[in-house]
Amino acid sequence: MDTQQQRAVLFADVVGSTALYRRLGDERAEALIRGALERVADAAIRRGGRLIKTIGDCAMCELPDADAAAHASIEVQRQAREPRQDGELPVQFRVGFTLGPVVSREDDVFGDAVNVAARLCDMAKAEQVLTTEATSALLSPELRGSVRLFDQTPVKGITQSLMIVQLLWDRRAATQIFIAPSEVALPASTGLLLKYGAHSILIAAQQMPYTIGREEGCSLVVPSPFASRVHARIEMHRGKYTLVDESTNGTYVRPEGADADKFVYIRREVFTLLGRGVFALGERPDEGLAHLLSYEVS
Repeated sequence: MDTQQQRAVLFADVVGSTALYRRLGDERAEALIRGALERVADAAIRRGGRLIKTIGDCAMCELPDADAAAHASIEVQRQAREPRQDGELPVQFRVGFTLGPVVSREDDVFGDAVNVAARLCDMAKAEQVLTTEATSALLSPELRGSVRLFDQTPVKGITQSLMIVQLLWDRRAATQIFIAPSEVALPASTGLLLKYGAHSILIAAQQMPYTIGREEGCSLVVPSPFASRVHARIEMHRGKYTLVDESTNGTYVRPEGADADKFVYIRREVFTLLGRGVFALGERPDEGLAHLLSYEVS
């Protein structure tokens, strides 16, 4: 039977596992990572939590509250930095956690808190611990004094963008943290209008990533012979819409006001969409082009 309750969800992912496998070989690397994930589980258990499951090189844990998740995260990072007495290589983690309603089903948990914690873990770098501003507000005063603004990002399935904070578990790293001013932290763009043929699509941050390509599964299908199956995607980073090319032939972008023969060519690169302009998949964005797309950012 499904039950819903307020719980903290923590993800801890091994950084650079592919390099470990290449360097140590499958058997030794697998044993090293398995031991590291067991220490994550032990840290959660000591704080009244439990290991839900391991997913590849990542451990997913459930804990009773925000403080428990924060302390477990700090323990994971501190243990990872300690010299190994057995002479094995150190294993670094990126960690994300959040508190929210979850549905317990058999031995697993589901819900927005799971999705957000997984996204936070993906965003974190080696030795970082990320959580949401809302979760940090529920921490004890001692822990709450150790958080710093990190970023703001949309999460698929969540209506509003989330303010992300970093938990500084190592005070020596505090001087390396850039605290963004409020005018930078808040979204600079509120919507993007994309036009293609007779289609006018208003894309909101909550629809990210928005895919464009020849394949039927794309958010917008452009049947150009020069387009890749999934040619590009639109994302939002730090409040700005970006066009990310993933194609074989590249993408040609011409911002409004540029000469007809002045365009930006990107291939496996990122272009920030500002104001108005046009772009084409795999061919120059000339006027009258059948598969020309236009954009307008507000």
